[in-house]
Amino acid sequence: MHGFAEFKSHVLMRDEKGMFGIPFKRLLACGLGGGMVTTVSKIPFPEWSVLLGILGFFVLLILTAPRGGIPRWKHLVYDWQWQLLVAAATAPSSALGKVGRELHLPVEWLDIDGDVVFNPAEENAPRTALTDWVSFARLDEAEGLVIQANPGLDEES
Repeated sequence: MHGFAEFKSHVLMRDEKGMFGIPFKRLLACGLGGGMVTTVSKIPFPEWSVLLGILGFFVLLILTAPRGGIPRWKHLVYDWQWQLLVAAATAPSSALGKVGRELHLPVEWLDIDGDVVFNPAEENAPRTALTDWVSFARLDEAEGLVIQANPGLDEES
């Protein structure tokens, strides 16, 4: 016995249970949303309420699909926010520009100064040339990619 516990789990990600690769929680939430659409649309459209509920389920299922970890509806919100922001900054007299101005979007953020962004914090920051580093694949005990400083530089200095 070595005195420490071994980590034996090989699970990197927990599998969500559901159907067709869609987690059950998302299916349940979209089903509840479709039921809400059915209930709300029953008064104005009694003949179409079930069809609208099914359509609402699928619309919610599509809008809640994650793309890069962010739900699709949030991508749409960010896209519209960006469109209004750019229109307010570049064409303030256009219809989208006026809407962006009315929403008080911060257009001063679009003026980015490259000297400020790409200026190093320290004046005497160490500089290295890309030729100082060599990357090559070497099979050793670890059998992986080894990145090592150029051995010729240590001998010269």
